[in-house]
Amino acid sequence: TFMMAIGELTVREFFAQLYAHPDVEAEPCSAGRSMNGHFGSRSLDENGEWKDLTKMKNSSADISPTAGQMPRLLGLAQASKVYRENPDLQKGKFLKFSNKGNEIAFGTIGDASTSEGLFWETINAAGVLQVPMLMSVWDDGHGISVTKKYQTTKESISEVLKGFQRDKGKKNGYEIFKVKGWDYPALLETYTKAAKIVREEHIPALVHVEELTQPQGHSTSGSHERYKSKERLEWEREYDCINQMRIWILKEKIATEEELKEIEEYAKKYVRQEKAAAWKAFITPIVQEQNFVIEKINA
Repeated sequence: TFMMAIGELTVREFFAQLYAHPDVEAEPCSAGRSMNGHFGSRSLDENGEWKDLTKMKNSSADISPTAGQMPRLLGLAQASKVYRENPDLQKGKFLKFSNKGNEIAFGTIGDASTSEGLFWETINAAGVLQVPMLMSVWDDGHGISVTKKYQTTKESISEVLKGFQRDKGKKNGYEIFKVKGWDYPALLETYTKAAKIVREEHIPALVHVEELTQPQGHSTSGSHERYKSKERLEWEREYDCINQMRIWILKEKIATEEELKEIEEYAKKYVRQEKAAAWKAFITPIVQEQNFVIEKINA
């Protein structure tokens, strides 16, 4: 939803990735090579030349091995620091890559994947190098069906990382934040503060986003009803981010109940329409090739 909100992904492109459509125009993130949720920007134009990266939003796609995105995230953050510290990189042909090192490398990871070695190596290296990396940990309390009790010391990654918190008045270290994933105003406040510190001071930060939920379990072929209690599932229904956002919108009188229902009905209709269009675009060339072969065989 974030990629959609910033205009970097359409609903049709989302389904094109689900269907593994190999047409780069239909599925620009990876031309069908990646699973859903791996959102990548195309940094080169049709001639193989670099685009002006300072005039676009840039996303480096996650990869399937858990925590595999971490070393690359560190490199992107370090690049921003290098551009800020080297005046020779702030002119000429380099201007299309960085705005004087004013960039932040935003990274995301699930709480279970923080047990991976690459996570710890990268977290430590970012603290040593003091680079503008803003790390978000999405914490829904589970790694597939395994609870935090069996994966994370103290059942909290932010508690474990307390020693990385920088001392007052000193730059060396991290800024660490905790926020509830269903609390939209608190999320705005937290990320605004964290991003400002990271961008201006070029130090790393970690935002531990707790109390997230799994709408469908780990995957569409799984069932979290098998490993979650009735009470937990009831809590997840109540504190689902969409439901809590809806409550907040009504409370703040941003929209009425009727307006929200209209939006929800339109959204469902639009998504089904785009899903059908994505499938048609994917399957049509295949059917055409199939018909061509059958015609030749029967000729």
